[in-house]
Amino acid sequence: MNFIKLLFTLLVLGTSHYSSAKLIQIIHSNDLHSFFEGSRSGHGGYARIKTLVNQLRADATSKGIKSIFLDAGDFGEGSSFFFSNKGVDAFRGLDLLGVDVTVVGNHDFILGGNELSRQITESNLQAKILSANMEGKILMGLRKKISDFVDYNLDGFKLRIFGLTTPEVHYQYPLLPRGFIAPAIKKGIKMAEKSQRDNVDMLIALTHIGLEEDMNLVSKSRSIDLVVGGHSHTRLDQPKMIQNQNGEIIPILQTGAHGTAIGSIIIDVLGKGEYKLIDYRLYDVTKEIPENQKVKDFVAEAYVNREKYFNRSWDEVIGFSEIKLTGLYEGRVRDSRSCWSKHIARLTRETAQTDLSIQLDIFQGEEIPAGVIRFGDLIDNFPHFRKWGDKGWNISKARVSGLILNQILKYLGSGNQPLDATLDGVQTLNKNTGEAEPFINGLHNTESAIVKGGKISNWKFYTIAMPSEIPYAVGKMSALIRDLLLKNATEVPNSHFWPLFENYIAKNSPLRCLED
Repeated sequence: MNFIKLLFTLLVLGTSHYSSAKLIQIIHSNDLHSFFEGSRSGHGGYARIKTLVNQLRADATSKGIKSIFLDAGDFGEGSSFFFSNKGVDAFRGLDLLGVDVTVVGNHDFILGGNELSRQITESNLQAKILSANMEGKILMGLRKKISDFVDYNLDGFKLRIFGLTTPEVHYQYPLLPRGFIAPAIKKGIKMAEKSQRDNVDMLIALTHIGLEEDMNLVSKSRSIDLVVGGHSHTRLDQPKMIQNQNGEIIPILQTGAHGTAIGSIIIDVLGKGEYKLIDYRLYDVTKEIPENQKVKDFVAEAYVNREKYFNRSWDEVIGFSEIKLTGLYEGRVRDSRSCWSKHIARLTRETAQTDLSIQLDIFQGEEIPAGVIRFGDLIDNFPHFRKWGDKGWNISKARVSGLILNQILKYLGSGNQPLDATLDGVQTLNKNTGEAEPFINGLHNTESAIVKGGKISNWKFYTIAMPSEIPYAVGKMSALIRDLLLKNATEVPNSHFWPLFENYIAKNSPLRCLED
């Protein structure tokens, strides 16, 4: 594959005229997470995305430019609309938007490979779905449904798109034991080498591995020409330009999350594997964009299907809160270890009747503003479940040694950005007053942590509560490791989060910050 060093010139599309006979527009999205109605910020919404995509296609067509719409994964689980038609509508939504190619994200296989296969079949998905590093496709019924790559022949110019899924170990468990995700960078290099042997003129990596790994992939490759990425929810208003092994500068694209923006890049194909990038823009999906009627009707139908699944009115009032139910705002955590996080940690500990508890902010869904709290708000704020019919995740408790507990606290506070975890039942002594106050990972030294009124002893055991998905996931990967770290891990009866949240908010309305 011949590749000229990129001349990246941003030109205004408007009335511009292009001299090349072969132009391609790549429209792209990522991390839609079934946000059919859009974010509560007012951005996004599938009906508005459809209008914008249609406009981009029509404008390109009027200039003789062919368009391809790529989605970089996590289009499924993540919002309450995923419950519409048991996940099938998340796939139907891709086709309604006009997506040509997508890649499997970790939230797309969160219910397992066989469930992913069912959803693809029942949706009659027309978009091509990729993952070159997903192993075990035959055993999961996915061999004919998920490909390594897809080729386009554009008047003799061979374009190849291959897919990579994040191989992070903590996302693997839903596929086990029939499948798993192999290392992405190693597989990406192999796909690039194969493309060279196949005389591909241009190679696009459609990835769901996050910006840092996208940069790693480019820096170790020689023939990947463009990366369209997702997973890290990074908004790139300008492409991230990274040098590859040949000294060439390769662009990486990503739009943020939840359909709040859509990207478009124009590629000028010069022939013989040479091209240049002409224009790149990120378009915000705002309320000013008219809604496509067909997609608007689909979303309205999904709203009804979602209510049918829960057999509840989405607007049923549960209580009132003077604090935000914190979570993701346009795909990012704005307020970590918040008052609401503390409430969840306290509810978790009291339900399990343990010495301490852990709540991770990354488990929360969309941020809900202070005010009236409705039934649907609870699901939007915590849209996680293990199998259809569950009332959300539930709570597990286990025994941990003081030695392990100290290591957990050190891990939570390690690195430049301590993990956004809220602890309940762990305190420290204020150096000035000598009074006990909440222990904050990353702020306080582990040696100062106090549990059950005393410093943590390596030789004692403590009871700990957490979302049940943590010991479940560890056990799927290695029962031995789970039993070594979390002894006697068991799920607490009648501890599903949705009814717990509902009862807790109703009982404590209006919800305020805990005083201790």
